[in-house]
Amino acid sequence: MDERGRLHRRFAARLEVNPLLTRQLVSFQASKSAPFYRWLKYKEAFSPDLVEYLYDQLAATIQPRHVLDPFAGTGTALTRACARGWQATGIELMPVGAAALRARLLADEVSAREFERELDLLRRSEWENGKFHFPHLRITERAFSPETEAALAGYMDRLPGIHDEAVRFLFWFAAMSVLEDVSFTRKDGQYLRWDQRSGRPLAQKFDKGFIPKFRDAVLQRLREFSQDLTRRNGGHFARQARVMEGSCLLEMARLEDASFDCVLTSPPYCNRYDYTRTYALELAFCGCDETRIRELRQTLLSATVENKSKRAALAAHYRSLKAERRFDRVCAAYDGQRGLHEVLCHLNRAREAGELSNGHVVNMVENYFFEMALVVFEIARVLKPGGRVFIVNDNVRYHGEEVPADLILSDFAESAGLRVDRVWVLPRGKGNSSQQMGRWGRVELRKCVYCWSKP
Repeated sequence: MDERGRLHRRFAARLEVNPLLTRQLVSFQASKSAPFYRWLKYKEAFSPDLVEYLYDQLAATIQPRHVLDPFAGTGTALTRACARGWQATGIELMPVGAAALRARLLADEVSAREFERELDLLRRSEWENGKFHFPHLRITERAFSPETEAALAGYMDRLPGIHDEAVRFLFWFAAMSVLEDVSFTRKDGQYLRWDQRSGRPLAQKFDKGFIPKFRDAVLQRLREFSQDLTRRNGGHFARQARVMEGSCLLEMARLEDASFDCVLTSPPYCNRYDYTRTYALELAFCGCDETRIRELRQTLLSATVENKSKRAALAAHYRSLKAERRFDRVCAAYDGQRGLHEVLCHLNRAREAGELSNGHVVNMVENYFFEMALVVFEIARVLKPGGRVFIVNDNVRYHGEEVPADLILSDFAESAGLRVDRVWVLPRGKGNSSQQMGRWGRVELRKCVYCWSKP
């Protein structure tokens, strides 16, 4: 039997189809109309309903007090934990997610009366062309019509006149949250998809459909903010949440041992998605120039073919913390994971034969699983005895070779001292790409929620 077959046989009894875990529940789809969560379309987020379901499972077994999300995104795991009276800590590297987290923190304490007053002034005013210029990146040029750019400039020039800092930030965040809506772009997997009206040279014609005026879009978003401010829960999130901006590969190493009752997270998948491209408009608006974009791409968890190995830099980081032994354990677990190295062997042979569409896929898979091994070992260290772990992730396939992320990461979990209680499998999996289907046929891949615990 091959190594992945042995791995599957070992965990087969713990792979359980959970009929309650629909794709809509696990994805952002269920958040589109939820108060506060509707403020930013962040497709990588999981829904509040999923988090509530998992927290119900947790509360049935232990009395949690502190939750960690090392890939916090827009903060769904944090906000729902705080609503239950628990403490929550999140780590987030992407400026877009960090901005959403700040907006959510400010929403708990901002003056609703002052917010409504500024919104009323904005509604009744005329927006003239302003001095603001959208700080375009090469990838965002021609994203807006001249009319949209002019309206955005007029809006941004008004913001310094808002004296309340929290209100001013929420108005800024509202503009960021509608950029995709008013642009000629649409987030589509790994890239921005461009409408033919942009004037860009395009291989295929694409019509995005109706594009609202910036004024209409931002006023509608601000009205949603105002409505949701009436549904606040007494400032629980602002008082009980801690947000750390940075890479969890660095920040988790500084957290204290046995300090969390639960870890609930969804890391980037090993699927070649480049968030610095799909969120290019928002990152540019946040002030990221070309240099910062390149730095951010390399700092994010390795999930694109452009990522370089962080192993040497991470080794130096652990040496600086006098934690070399912790790092050596991760290296040993990674080097000894036979199922993973079987995949890499097959992909390397395909690369040498010139059969891979992009040879850097091999490096990406190597880097991704080394970094995720580090994350898993740090989760085990910071989790209290009796604590629980829930991780949402997808398996992937390259050149016809399945990469069983659920089984590989569960093996790392056991090496780190965790117990793999079960791996919930969604009833409906995910098909491989159209490029791979042409050669290898359609093969459904597992979409999973890992359920681990610390004895």
